[in-house]
Amino acid sequence: MTTIFRRVLLLVGVTLVLSACTPDQFRAWLASRGINPNQFSQQQIDQGAAAATALWQAALAEWADLIKYDHILSDASLARLRQCESGGNYAAVSPGGAYRGAYQFARTTWNSVASRHYPKYVGVDPAAAAPKVQDSMARALYLEMGRSPWPVCGRYL
Repeated sequence: MTTIFRRVLLLVGVTLVLSACTPDQFRAWLASRGINPNQFSQQQIDQGAAAATALWQAALAEWADLIKYDHILSDASLARLRQCESGGNYAAVSPGGAYRGAYQFARTTWNSVASRHYPKYVGVDPAAAAPKVQDSMARALYLEMGRSPWPVCGRYL
């Protein structure tokens, strides 16, 4: 079974399990956190279940968006590129500050790629972005331009 297929199956399974939080599940979740669910009205429990459902659906939608290019480059290829570019440090900043994050993005390149693939991340400092976001952005850039954005380290892809 391929890695991408496993990821899709996992995403589908998690979506089915978590996307519809019932009031009973919300009560159980409250109890598991040491909170007495009986102190809340049925309306509050219903609202909590609806909010939990909305949060999970939003999180899963974002994750699905971030994995859409996972088939473009393997995790091992990204690890080699990341090691060469930044020593594997997602918070790396070049001495002059022009290149940032694990893949040493210029802010202009980051914003350009983000505007086409991940608009939510336009304006985010690459060195401050979550590792999965940086990996996804590097995959999107590779999809558009191949190895050329990394003239030295691109040989590891």
